[in-house]
Amino acid sequence: MATVGVLFTFGVSMKASAAIPDISEWQGRLTSTQVSSLKSQVSFVINRVQYGSGYEDLYHTSNENLYVKYGVPFGSYDFATFTNVASAKAEAQKFYARANKNTRFYVLDFETTSMNSSTSNAAVKAWYSEMRSLTSKKLIFYSYQSFASTYANSSRQIFDAQWIANYSNRPTISYSLWQYTSSYYLKALGQNVDNSLSDSSSVTNYHPLSWWLSTSSASTTTTAKPVTKPVAKLVTYAYSSYKVGQYAYVLNSATGYYGSTKIPTSARQKMYKITAVKALTRFKSKQIVYVAGLNKWLYAQDINGYWANGAYGAFKVTANTAIYNNAALTSKTGKQVAKGASVKGTVVHQSGNTYQVKLDNGGYITGLVTASTYTAMAKPKPIVYAYSSYKVGQSAYVSSGAINYYGGAAIPKSVRQKMYRITAVKSVTKSRSKQIVYVSGLNKWLLAQDIGGYWPLGSSGKFTMKYGTANVYSDVKLSHRSGKTIKNGTKFSGKVVQSGRLYRIKLSSGGYITAAVQETNH
Repeated sequence: MATVGVLFTFGVSMKASAAIPDISEWQGRLTSTQVSSLKSQVSFVINRVQYGSGYEDLYHTSNENLYVKYGVPFGSYDFATFTNVASAKAEAQKFYARANKNTRFYVLDFETTSMNSSTSNAAVKAWYSEMRSLTSKKLIFYSYQSFASTYANSSRQIFDAQWIANYSNRPTISYSLWQYTSSYYLKALGQNVDNSLSDSSSVTNYHPLSWWLSTSSASTTTTAKPVTKPVAKLVTYAYSSYKVGQYAYVLNSATGYYGSTKIPTSARQKMYKITAVKALTRFKSKQIVYVAGLNKWLYAQDINGYWANGAYGAFKVTANTAIYNNAALTSKTGKQVAKGASVKGTVVHQSGNTYQVKLDNGGYITGLVTASTYTAMAKPKPIVYAYSSYKVGQSAYVSSGAINYYGGAAIPKSVRQKMYRITAVKSVTKSRSKQIVYVSGLNKWLLAQDIGGYWPLGSSGKFTMKYGTANVYSDVKLSHRSGKTIKNGTKFSGKVVQSGRLYRIKLSSGGYITAAVQETNH
């Protein structure tokens, strides 16, 4: 109907001498000038009344009143959203109540559903039966060919006529009205509209114009053509399970928004945030998504979806997935994530549509929504490692907060807050340490995070500041600043002196600074 988003007419070169457009709020609120001009350009108009029971077309009442005023014949259609027999009946009742009673016929526009074939056929029949109980006017079935054959193959046969959309080729199922394009320029409105043909050369069951404009339900087919049996083609649907908050990259091949307007080239091959989604089966899509920035509905088949940049959590892959060395995914590591397995990582954005997942354990996988499911998690805080460059011969002061030796045994309180000599070191990454040290006296391995390191008592010679600026104190307890400082990289002479665990360097030039090994070289 007026919501078709594909703008092409493959294999169709004919043009209707008098248009049969369908019109909805997508065409806007029509003016008296537009409608008065329509009369000479159309055979009749088919006007949308509602989008299911829950939504009444914004301008249908105003537009229909103008059709009546200027003598433009029209039919009325209900874009169906019912999901079962009961809601189909309720939707028919609402449709009949809302529609202008000057309409020549009523149309069921059935082109999207979450029902299976059996349920949908029963619901369509229920809609027809309810409408037939309310009116004797003609009831028309509308859909596109593959959908009609799949979800209403039996129920559509009971309608007075079938109106079939197929923009690429002539329909191969029985039809009395053919919607062949969504890009017919209607001069009266100054815009492109969906247009249909009803002449005897273009349909299989021809009805003259008088049949369409009559208010009787009697069928008066004047010319019958052999009816070709339905040919149901298997539709391979695009991924159609996008969610709000994901990102949509508009494909270069995308041509039309849901709603008949053309997608400009400038809007393609760019990323947009998905702010709403709807289930809708049409063409190769079972979903439409609304994107910020464009503020338009797009078919699922016209986008690729990506997880949001910066998202952290567990990604469960839907197929065997290669792990790459680089975010551009051009160099494989030779490893892969097996189908169904989960990995933790962060989505990183490179450029254009290249969103990837940087794995915690190293490497990258694709950030496509279609390639994995995502469970959000709190991102672990970066580990701040303790100083881990101790050397044999230095002294280790065991902190009061030390709990366990390397290996798991408990550190008794009696050995804490005492000084021991380091006799061996090893590189081991554990907890907040990248080193363990072996100390005499305890004869145990300690994590670097559980000690403070000092130069041996009595050491004298040249020292160098490693970083920052050290304050020079006038007393060994470092309680009174002298006002002097030693800058990063400065060499100085001194001697290590002791005050409890407080090892300090007594400067040859006078004053004291800390003797911690992580702050000075010796």
